[in-house]
Amino acid sequence: MDLLEEFISIAESKIDAGGVWKEEPVDFMTFFTSPNFLGEKPYPGKQTELIKIVDSIVQYKIIGNENACPKNLRRVTELCTLFGKGSGKDFLASSILAYMCYVVLCLNDPHGYFGFGKDTPIDLINMAINAYQANNVFFSEFKAKLSNCKWFKRVNYNPSQTRNATHRDFQLTKNQVRFYKNITAHSAHSEADSYEGFNPLVVIFDEIDGFDPIAAESAYTTLRSSAVTRFGEKVLLIFISFPRSSDGFMMNKFKEAETNPQVYAIKGKSWEVNPTITRESLQMEYDRDPERAKMLYECEPPLYSQGLFQFPEKIDEVIMLGKKAQNNSLIVQETISTRTLSNGEERHFIGLELHNLVLDPSYTYYIGGDGGVKSDSYVICLMHAEPTLIEIVENGEKIQKWVNKPVEDLLLEWQPSKKDRLPVDLLNVADVLEQICQQVHVKKAMFDKFNSAEVVQRLMSYGVEAEDKNFSNPFQVQIYQNLKGLIYTGNIALLDHEIDNGMDENRLNANEELKAIKLLNGNKIDHDRNKSKDFSDARAAAAWICSMDDPEQTEHFAIPLIFGAGGRR
Repeated sequence: MDLLEEFISIAESKIDAGGVWKEEPVDFMTFFTSPNFLGEKPYPGKQTELIKIVDSIVQYKIIGNENACPKNLRRVTELCTLFGKGSGKDFLASSILAYMCYVVLCLNDPHGYFGFGKDTPIDLINMAINAYQANNVFFSEFKAKLSNCKWFKRVNYNPSQTRNATHRDFQLTKNQVRFYKNITAHSAHSEADSYEGFNPLVVIFDEIDGFDPIAAESAYTTLRSSAVTRFGEKVLLIFISFPRSSDGFMMNKFKEAETNPQVYAIKGKSWEVNPTITRESLQMEYDRDPERAKMLYECEPPLYSQGLFQFPEKIDEVIMLGKKAQNNSLIVQETISTRTLSNGEERHFIGLELHNLVLDPSYTYYIGGDGGVKSDSYVICLMHAEPTLIEIVENGEKIQKWVNKPVEDLLLEWQPSKKDRLPVDLLNVADVLEQICQQVHVKKAMFDKFNSAEVVQRLMSYGVEAEDKNFSNPFQVQIYQNLKGLIYTGNIALLDHEIDNGMDENRLNANEELKAIKLLNGNKIDHDRNKSKDFSDARAAAAWICSMDDPEQTEHFAIPLIFGAGGRR
């Protein structure tokens, strides 16, 4: 049998049909469904519609079947696919890439067909959002597609460097699939240093709206330029993602499809693409964050020129009215401290003195900080965790789970004096934190990396798991979305904060400041020029480390009654 298979392999490698095709390729739907190929069954509706669109374009561009392609698709080089979360985008992307590899490999002379020199690289690329997604998610599914497809044959050698390799042979590497005649499928990602060096016939941009905007534009322009200069109108760029913002890459492409015949767009809500998902099954997601749920599942991004909180009244609902601190007898007094430098020079700073600080030692506490010194305020937010039983959906089933409900206890501000040129006294900040840690167990703390090294070191000396973290734009969006979700579900309690705005009428208390927070372009938290976000940053950080931590004690807290399958509150 081994000799027979070797003979067949050698015979196949010598086939020269003399025409365009080594073997006539089947259409995409047959490739998708036939047990001789992928043997998959697409969902009816939008998933099947996308398969038919891709098939029509490929039939016209490469296979040369004009009757299989309507006129409105014949000039298409870019396919914008707006599908909601849970639509099986990696499943579709890996199937499309496998089919494109199959069609090119069916060509008798791929290089002659595209006008290339012998063995010039021909690349088919999937571009994922990051290295993990590229290597562990997409590539795993793509490898499985090829390995389970009867048409392809996995080998342990590089077909491009093996004399008797056939057009069905493929070799797996870490992030490539190698075929014969220098045809290669790549699993790339947006965090790569460069997108040069490819000869891309097909590029699938998987979740491109989640790319860093600069990386998205760079990947798109570089790969498109490389594609059209080598393959002309035979190229196909596919963007498949849910939109992150109203003016992001995907929505701009979706709008471009209205006027540019080279761009075609298809849009589908999660349940229109994957009928195993229902709108009703996502109700908890809509309750938690309605505008984000519409973005994720309906591909309807919010207008980010509006506030992060499109329902700001939800903030009012989680305020503990009349409560200024855990113990309302607390008095916070601003002071001016004097420090003598090593050269004998005296410097003056803004500090705080806390009187009647009394905290409940039975709780576990968390601290978030935003470190301003000269222009912005230094803010400390202290929260404790109250273990709470909530209902969530995991793997399509409702389950009850214990989580930490953050409850705000202190919100302290060191406001520098620009008029008198008095910066914040960082040693005093550390002293106040020490005063807190002497009373209660502070488990974790997180500060913006700016101006926080000494404070973090002091906290670590008290046994606190403290870190000074770079509050990058993606991380800020993440912790603010978490804070918004906690507020919308009522799973947080905030102080009824007040400030003396003095001569600055634009200064807002912490809750009004939070209502004014902006989300720009879907990837940056910001504020209006005459406002700030110092309180909000500290609160978002404290709420993040508290809500993400595992509850420590549950037996001392009452179990709330929650709507269940047949229960009532």
